[in-house]
Amino acid sequence: MKIIITESQFVDLFFKRRFGRIDQLVDEKMRYYPPCDYTYDPYYAFYDYFGDVRNAVIYKIVYDDLQLDYLGEREKKAIMNKINDFSETADKWMYEIFFDKVREYYDKVLEDKDCDE
Repeated sequence: MKIIITESQFVDLFFKRRFGRIDQLVDEKMRYYPPCDYTYDPYYAFYDYFGDVRNAVIYKIVYDDLQLDYLGEREKKAIMNKINDFSETADKWMYEIFFDKVREYYDKVLEDKDCDE
């Protein structure tokens, strides 16, 4: 029996199967980007921080796990479409699942450290 899944179903399954790895990458990237570097605006700074963490995780998954990379001019458009589709879906997943976790980490670091130094 042959089963056909859509692109969005593939991304959903891919994300669910790698949840542990993605969670680990979120932790790693939160430590990589110091929240004290994001204190320039009380409203936008956190969203910039979350965006940097999210994008770094998606980048790592695209190139390490999906192993999507530029092959040549002919393949470039198809690969970019796959990367864009995956990134859009992963962005929604990341926001729903990890937004509060990243927010708590960000707030805790800013509360525990004096970032004015």
